[in-house]
Amino acid sequence: MQQAFLTGGTGFVGAHLLCELLQNGYQIKALKRSQSSMKTFDLIKDLYFGQHAEPVLKNLEWVDGDILDPSGLEELMDEKTIVFHCAAMVSFHPFDKSKIFSTNVEGTSNVVNACLGKKVKKLVYLSSSAAIGNAPYGVLTTEDHLWDEKDKPSNYAISKFYAELEVWRGIEEGLNGVMVNPPLIIGPCDWNKGTGVFFKNALKGMPFYTEGVNGFIYVKDVCKVMRLLGESEVHSERFITVSENLSYLDFMKSISDSLNKRTPGIRIGRIVTGIAWRLLHFIGLITNYKSPYTRESSASSLKKVEYSSSKLRKFIEFDPLPVSKAIEETCKVLIKYPKI
Repeated sequence: MQQAFLTGGTGFVGAHLLCELLQNGYQIKALKRSQSSMKTFDLIKDLYFGQHAEPVLKNLEWVDGDILDPSGLEELMDEKTIVFHCAAMVSFHPFDKSKIFSTNVEGTSNVVNACLGKKVKKLVYLSSSAAIGNAPYGVLTTEDHLWDEKDKPSNYAISKFYAELEVWRGIEEGLNGVMVNPPLIIGPCDWNKGTGVFFKNALKGMPFYTEGVNGFIYVKDVCKVMRLLGESEVHSERFITVSENLSYLDFMKSISDSLNKRTPGIRIGRIVTGIAWRLLHFIGLITNYKSPYTRESSASSLKKVEYSSSKLRKFIEFDPLPVSKAIEETCKVLIKYPKI
């Protein structure tokens, strides 16, 4: 039986990855903060296992802890452990900058150090396409495109780039490690966060869309890739993990069609988005409201970038679910559980 240690199991990808590993017979220790909500994991494990969850969950042990407190991390690993590091903070709000860097960079450094100390079997790190440079629009971005701060990346992107440097540092010191770099991940999740907001807005009949282009992939495909890489002999590599590249209009249209809602028809350009985030920022200063729409999220919604997974296909079998099918599966859950 494979042994795994996982961080971030109460979050979106981490919860799905726990279920992917449990389905494949893993014995798992999962780190969580004592105050973490279990609602996302509880829903997702029900989607995977339904009434048959109890015997499967016997192979999962939750352990209270924090990647920012490295004491005790090593004790949860040994030389047979595959470590899946998913814990991260995703935010585009300037007020969260210090938390983003401490969680994503310092936290990853602590995990890497623990892996080195126990000489674990392998570390599989969930990074992001944000840590990879962007090719000009019309050219597919690959792992070879260099990340450059002159492109004005978000604080989140900067933190993931420096977190990757911690993993590369560990690899230089003898760690068996790989990294996975997905763009936008879709699937059943907290509808108030990440790509869940797209689905929540579509359910409300939101009429607006932005002119950006991005890559998309189903969460189950990301988790399968992470598991296969963990079990493989592949090391010292990173892999863009994408299913398709779509405009936000086409993406939102597909969601609206699946929900039988009207397709967004009002394009929001750079001028309007610029006014919007500034206005919301001003309101936030007065009311202490933390708006999710910021300068960074505005810039991200207008960016046009397309990705390639050609490298990944050379190393493992990779046949991701089409985005339209992934959207259909996600919308089924949204309709049944609109208040995750």
